[in-house]
Amino acid sequence: MKTIDRTEGRRAFGHNVAGYDTVRPLYPKWMFETLAGFVDEPVTLEIGPGNGLATRSLAQIGASPITLIEPDRRFSGLLEGLTDVRGDPCQITYASFEAAKLPAHSFDLVVAATSFHWLEPRVRVEKLAGLVKPKGIVALMWHVFQDMELEDLFHEATKDLLSVLDSSPSGSPDELPFALDRQARELEFLETDLFELRLYQEERWPLRLNPTDVRVLYEGFSGIAQLSEPDRHDLLNRLETIARVEFQGQVVRNMTSPLYIFERKPT
Repeated sequence: MKTIDRTEGRRAFGHNVAGYDTVRPLYPKWMFETLAGFVDEPVTLEIGPGNGLATRSLAQIGASPITLIEPDRRFSGLLEGLTDVRGDPCQITYASFEAAKLPAHSFDLVVAATSFHWLEPRVRVEKLAGLVKPKGIVALMWHVFQDMELEDLFHEATKDLLSVLDSSPSGSPDELPFALDRQARELEFLETDLFELRLYQEERWPLRLNPTDVRVLYEGFSGIAQLSEPDRHDLLNRLETIARVEFQGQVVRNMTSPLYIFERKPT
């Protein structure tokens, strides 16, 4: 197993944009309510919005204006209709975070929703520090398809089938997920002496899927998206069959959704 190159992987999710938009689970409402308690009507940057799943919730808490940095232009049909709380269109740049030209110290809030692990480790925290205002907030949120304290029967039933796939930087299924490695995530920010940790909170919850949901959801996983069309089709057929036959059409994935909030220290 090799790790997917970040440059390739961050563009792996637009293969089936309509399906991706249909089946990806919402982020918990409390995450955005928590952000609203830190910043009021924030000038906001979102990194890697994809189908705009988090963007819509940011608008609901008063984010305005909202700037989006998205590396995969195939999501344009979903993103270009999004507006901020005042009804103004989101400002969209189709580029990688590393290449995007953004105004320094201009944002009250920067959000990376299941995208931070795709950013280049050598530059991501320092670039964030240069974009957010003093006392501004950087929020990292994820959906992790794993609960470290619970057995996941569908994972066990499919792990041999999926073990040959290239691994995302988010971590392979049998190791501590990138998003749940609190020590590493917090240290990456705190060791720069540019940020302080203001909050870590997580929610554990069950994601219930029918066989069609399984097929469409897994099609958007980076390791599967990179396969050739025949290999991807075959693998998705097999996953759907396992869900239908072995699980009688009722799959439960044990999820963990963490939120990290870092505050930029005054300069």
